[in-house]
Amino acid sequence: MSQTGRKEKLHPTQIVVLAFCAAVIAGTLFLLFPFSTAPGNSTDFVTALFTAVSAVCITGLTVVDTGTHWSGFGQVVILFLIQIGGLGIVSFATLVGLLISGRISLRDRLSTMSEAKIVGVDNIPALLRTIILVYFGFEIALAIYLIARLSIWHSVALPEALWSGLFHAVSAFNNGGFSLYSDSMSGFADDLFVVGPIGLAVAVGGLGFPVLIELHERLWRIRRAPGNRPRRFSLHTRLTLWTTGVLLTLGTLFIAAMEWSNQATLGSMNFFEKIWNALFMSAMPRSGGFNSIDVSQMDPATWMGMDFMMFIGGGSASTAGGIKVTTLAILFFIIYTEVRGETAVNVGNRRLPRSIQRQALTLVALYTFLILFSTLALAALTDFDLDHLLFEVISASATVGLSTGITPDLPDFAKIWLSILMFVGRLGPVVIASALALRVAKRHYELPKERPLIG
Repeated sequence: MSQTGRKEKLHPTQIVVLAFCAAVIAGTLFLLFPFSTAPGNSTDFVTALFTAVSAVCITGLTVVDTGTHWSGFGQVVILFLIQIGGLGIVSFATLVGLLISGRISLRDRLSTMSEAKIVGVDNIPALLRTIILVYFGFEIALAIYLIARLSIWHSVALPEALWSGLFHAVSAFNNGGFSLYSDSMSGFADDLFVVGPIGLAVAVGGLGFPVLIELHERLWRIRRAPGNRPRRFSLHTRLTLWTTGVLLTLGTLFIAAMEWSNQATLGSMNFFEKIWNALFMSAMPRSGGFNSIDVSQMDPATWMGMDFMMFIGGGSASTAGGIKVTTLAILFFIIYTEVRGETAVNVGNRRLPRSIQRQALTLVALYTFLILFSTLALAALTDFDLDHLLFEVISASATVGLSTGITPDLPDFAKIWLSILMFVGRLGPVVIASALALRVAKRHYELPKERPLIG
């Protein structure tokens, strides 16, 4: 009880963290049920925990083969965890409450905005309905398309095509990275009409709630009033779209150049197959986690480039992880401003608040420290080389799901540590820190300035 006699309430960010913890615990328990595992297999606690965290945190790293180790029930549990992880535990619970009661509390509004990282939206019920429309509409459309493609062009039996199409549609749009195939999408590397839509779903899902909602509203306005000139996109949307486009282009060129003659990856393909598979693999470090070529056979230099792409991740308030593309763009403009000797950081015709600049620098510093510490610790305690470990650590902390193939062979303590990295990476270091900070002390005075030397 506080001095005023009121009971202390949880901060919305604390509610988000606790909700994700509850989902992980429930998922682990369900996966430990004997009927969650396929006949002839057994599941230990670390395997169940790792898989539950990876699904809830929509990462895609696995220690067992999803299509053969888990039973149909186990795969349904994984798919459900991916879905609620993508929508957001709190957003999902709020939607259920809204549908049941027809109203929403102020605390739920704050929790929803904290999860979706959307500020300045007053009509949360309308916002959630839009999110549901975009999410499930895209997933259903992709699932129907994949079912038709698999059953007609690849002669997959209809029951298997139904389940595979639905599973991969949900996993792709939520950037889940889980696949029912042992080689992920490698079996469809020569089929642009399978890897193309899945890559597009990953890219769209990685743009984030605010961008998708703004794009939806823009298209809706144009459709209702074709003659009216739509308003300009927000700064956040412009930064996200431009930076994502640049990174996808550069990533495609980089992977194609590095793997063009590698017979174990792109070397055996024709020209067009090389291009679309390089583009597909460029989209996956955004947090997709699928692969159409064998990542373990890539050149170590390609791994290093993909490390950087995974570190960046996708859009803010999206299913993607990493520091986010807007953070990278803000860092670029901070450096550009400092090099020019200016004081205010301007992007287009807008000035960036200093608080945003501090948040970007803090986020990058926290992610960098977490990755370096984890890589050094695992390198000291395991027998794997630094290239492999760095790739797995960044993939986990950025909730990507790509792997060089060493994750199943890691000792249990390393798997548990990667689980922690996935959890922290999904919620974000800043959210975790703010959830743990029960009180924020406000300084009522400022100290005198003094400039230390830099560089």
